[in-house]
Amino acid sequence: MRKQSPLFSDPRRRRGRFLRPVLSLLAILFLPPAVPHLLSLRDHGPPAGPADAIFVLTGGEGRIHEGYRAWNRGAARELYILGAGRTVPVTRIVPEVSRIPAKALSRIHVEGWSENTLENAFSAKSAVGERKYSSVIIVTSDYHVPRAYLAFRKVLPPEVSLSTIRVRPEGGPGASWRWARRHFIEGWKYWGYRILLRWE
Repeated sequence: MRKQSPLFSDPRRRRGRFLRPVLSLLAILFLPPAVPHLLSLRDHGPPAGPADAIFVLTGGEGRIHEGYRAWNRGAARELYILGAGRTVPVTRIVPEVSRIPAKALSRIHVEGWSENTLENAFSAKSAVGERKYSSVIIVTSDYHVPRAYLAFRKVLPPEVSLSTIRVRPEGGPGASWRWARRHFIEGWKYWGYRILLRWE
């Protein structure tokens, strides 16, 4: 029986041999960064009762405003704005505080030395240990939640209750592309933190 020449083989079979490695490569590239974001959707947000403190991780749009709004509604007693700069006054960061009483203003704390997520977590650990907090809320962008939660959960004492408030990005031209790019990059950063924090 004569064998069919490769030149005349079934084109569907050739396409299948080509598509399998392409699909495998795409799965390797996009599945790992998607997993942390999918798992983080199980978080139901802040507790019903007030927490001891809110920690706002600066560096993304709307985070400070959302953290201040949650604090002003009574979500926590103390408000910490992490990584805001060493010499920046709170009135410049949150203009609304100029209208609140001095007693309430004393419960807003601005920290300026931390410059990344892990340093934010260690800064929060100092406040938690000093003031004996038992429940805290972190406020950060939705794409940043998995990595931030991982860092804070690793650094803070295990008995401290930890929840999150997600800040959704604003819309506008290119919003979908920015959303996808940020989630992709943050997903891979999350796995880098998993490796780094494993040895801490």
